[in-house]
Amino acid sequence: MKVAHFFQLLSIYGAFMALACVAETPRQAEANSVESGNRINVKAFGAKGDGKADDSQAIQAALDSASMGDTVYLPKGTYLVRTIRLVPNVHLVADGVLKQPKELTGHFAVEKQHSDAPLFRAHRISNVYLAFNAETVNEAIYASQCANITIADSHITGDSTNDRSFPAVLWYDCLASRVVGTTISHFGIARKSPKTYHPGTAVRVLSSQGVTISGNRFHHNGENGIFVHDSGDVEIDGNHIHHNGMSGIQVAFNTADRVANYRITNNRLEHNAADAVDINNRAHGRVVAINALIAGNYSNSNGFVNGESTPDGSGMGTLIGISGVTLSGNRAFNNNRPALYIEGCGDITANRNMTDGAFELVGRWENIRMEGNSFHTLRLLANAEGRSLDIRHSQIGSVMLPNGIRIDTLRLIENEIKSGPVNINMEGHLKFEGNRLNSGHEGGALLLVNVASASLLGNHILNAKNAAITVRKTASNVRIDSNFVTSGGAWIHDFGPPNIKINNNRVKEHVKLDGLR
Repeated sequence: MKVAHFFQLLSIYGAFMALACVAETPRQAEANSVESGNRINVKAFGAKGDGKADDSQAIQAALDSASMGDTVYLPKGTYLVRTIRLVPNVHLVADGVLKQPKELTGHFAVEKQHSDAPLFRAHRISNVYLAFNAETVNEAIYASQCANITIADSHITGDSTNDRSFPAVLWYDCLASRVVGTTISHFGIARKSPKTYHPGTAVRVLSSQGVTISGNRFHHNGENGIFVHDSGDVEIDGNHIHHNGMSGIQVAFNTADRVANYRITNNRLEHNAADAVDINNRAHGRVVAINALIAGNYSNSNGFVNGESTPDGSGMGTLIGISGVTLSGNRAFNNNRPALYIEGCGDITANRNMTDGAFELVGRWENIRMEGNSFHTLRLLANAEGRSLDIRHSQIGSVMLPNGIRIDTLRLIENEIKSGPVNINMEGHLKFEGNRLNSGHEGGALLLVNVASASLLGNHILNAKNAAITVRKTASNVRIDSNFVTSGGAWIHDFGPPNIKINNNRVKEHVKLDGLR
């Protein structure tokens, strides 16, 4: 789509939504949005709304008769329908319930990802506002190559007996479309095993731009709450996503450069069987900068099925093969997997997050900066290799660094580390400054085995057993200056490393410390 056309559509969309979204209910919003149009009652076209007669033709006739800006209205009742073709610039508001017959049921497959009979079908149209209640056996809406389609304050229920359900909302190659204030549930059979799951997603977005998913409730669907593939300019805000069979929010890649500009904010993600937020670019073999903000989310108890652990379940985010991501102000508790899992990424920032879980780093990364976080464990796996890892002003339960990792620059600055030891056996340079470190371990508090250089400056180290600080011969260019050390054993074991400098430390040795274990 050309840039000029893109902004023209956004202009139309802005004007339309200024009318459609100022009121509190969909019926009031519809009334305000069509002051220049007419309200068309489907009963005038022969719709029965008795749950027995097929009202598809009557509703379609009402839509086809409408002019630009008109609203088709369905009063209370149950309307048996098959598929309704939406009309550009014509809106639909229903106080009644739209219901599809069971015999229309289709089955999702990789080869066939949309049904032949969605409740609403939209193709190459724009400027449509929908507010409705529905019980569907296939998609509630399948929209392709559309712009400015809004679903607002709707209630959509799927077929909970279908083990290969289509999604409730399917956007394909759409622009500036929205799902707001809507409840979507029971698309697909509930997940019963940690090892298997069944298709059925609340909102599925494919190859689209400018998508807003806000203020919704997505629950008890077979797969994801929200699945976004190969799309950009996406805002996911203020949703309650719970008890779904896979991740609450999943972002996947095809043409990787299209996946950019994400705001995943203020969502509540609970009891989903996989990750709270999963952004996975493992297949492309290169890191993609996506400019994403993940902020203000709350997650709890993800990664379980009937109390059993699944292979997934991160609390704040699983980030694989991406860069340009900021996580800020998230809270995550009781999740199965690490709260934050980073694999093969570029630049990642994590500020002011709180969790009882771990931050885990895997593979190669560029620059990771973490400040003001509270988390249980910093864990690097054996293949970890990074340019820079900078952790400041955080509360950390423990630090687990395996032998032989490579970090060009590791900075631990002004943190509280509640449990030692901290083992440094790596290629690269260490700055360990202004930290408070407590240890009751037999191995002491801080062990320097291998490092190109290390600055230990201004730390408060409390150690219960053996030497508080141990420096092996293989640690080079170590400076230990102005630290405050209280130890149940000797304050330092120095094995004669090259170029070690020890100055101005205040130490208390062989002190009985009963409180540490």
